[in-house]
Amino acid sequence: MIKKPKEINTIIKTLESAGFETYCAGQCVTDGLTGRESLEWDLYTECPQDKVRELFPEGEVLGSRTTRLDYSEEVISDDVNVPDRYDGVIADVVTLQGEMEEQLNVYDFTCEAIADHSEKALVDPWDGKNDIKRRLLRTTKDPKKMFGKDPIKMMKALKYVGLYGFDLSKDIYNAMNQQAGLLKKADKEELLYEFMEALNGDHGGKVMRMIKGLGLITAFIGDEGPSSDKRETKEYEQACENIDKLKHIALRRLAIFYLCFDRHYKKAVSYLPHEEMDLKFLLDAKEYLPKLYFAGDDTNLKKFIYRCGWDEYNFMDKLAKAQVIVFGYSNQKNIGRDEVLKLVLSQRQPIFLEDLRIDEDDIIEAGITNDWEKAHKLLGMVMDVVHQKPEKNERDQLLKYARAFSKNKLRAALRDVSWLR
Repeated sequence: MIKKPKEINTIIKTLESAGFETYCAGQCVTDGLTGRESLEWDLYTECPQDKVRELFPEGEVLGSRTTRLDYSEEVISDDVNVPDRYDGVIADVVTLQGEMEEQLNVYDFTCEAIADHSEKALVDPWDGKNDIKRRLLRTTKDPKKMFGKDPIKMMKALKYVGLYGFDLSKDIYNAMNQQAGLLKKADKEELLYEFMEALNGDHGGKVMRMIKGLGLITAFIGDEGPSSDKRETKEYEQACENIDKLKHIALRRLAIFYLCFDRHYKKAVSYLPHEEMDLKFLLDAKEYLPKLYFAGDDTNLKKFIYRCGWDEYNFMDKLAKAQVIVFGYSNQKNIGRDEVLKLVLSQRQPIFLEDLRIDEDDIIEAGITNDWEKAHKLLGMVMDVVHQKPEKNERDQLLKYARAFSKNKLRAALRDVSWLR
């Protein structure tokens, strides 16, 4: 018997108190047997659906045989470096048709084709428990036919590799190798989701090795595939070796994966349909990481943060530190930058326009311009000065600079030039 959260125990107790045997099956059992917590639970019961809905009126009807009980809450983080999570559980209560052993035919892999009962032995027709113990992934049907019919199931196999560290059985490996090209025909949104799940598991490096070894990699980065460049090859191997040392932040791990394809980075990143913000951060990484490296003094660091904003700065900062772990880069620049930022924040030095003692309305009221857009542009020029000289953040001085930049285009153009004497 696997350990279950209290919500699942309550559901099972309610069904069995009403006289209906209930089993858990699927990935929730795999999770339980490997010591992982599970969000989604498949519960199979002899209880008819009309009775299920009577016992659980809050349930959502998904079909003639299934009711979903959603006792979860999504906790969304405002920080891109902190993953969203779900608290609680989601349970699909399915009415059995026939014996439990027959129901297990719906599962593709032996590790998930296992049913758990609170008081009985596991129902395990394919010896999946032993496969879990051996960390071996096998299928319940012909893998070649299965992948040929639905190529995305190759990604489901890789997800189990990433989550549990499974090895592929010989027939799965051969089937995926022979039909690698089919994966490119899979739905790209679904492909991206499954890839991020696999890469963000405890064994993401093993997934990276497999997609390259099996010839699947063009499904994720496009037809150009990995180059034969020695540096890129070395960095890919380093990523395979070290990516699991990183925290489970899917976008950060994905960025590390893409950074291994320097020669066609933009094409690789743009191949799959990332969400708008994710795509921006991933594309910017190629340009911003080198600039971040040289943002070691307070002026340049403030300019960098001003340009990209806190969220993207935090992403780039953590990604630069991830490169130290994965690729063995020096950490000295990161350490120095942290100290500079600490000083900037402790002194409350202005970084953004809202930190200035004036705004666009002040520039207009001072008679410098009547155009809000021009006032906004002048405010940005003033910001350049204050990044260099935070002590200039006084109303009278800021308006003086704004007036000077409005009248003298040369002075405006040279506002952030530091002259040597």
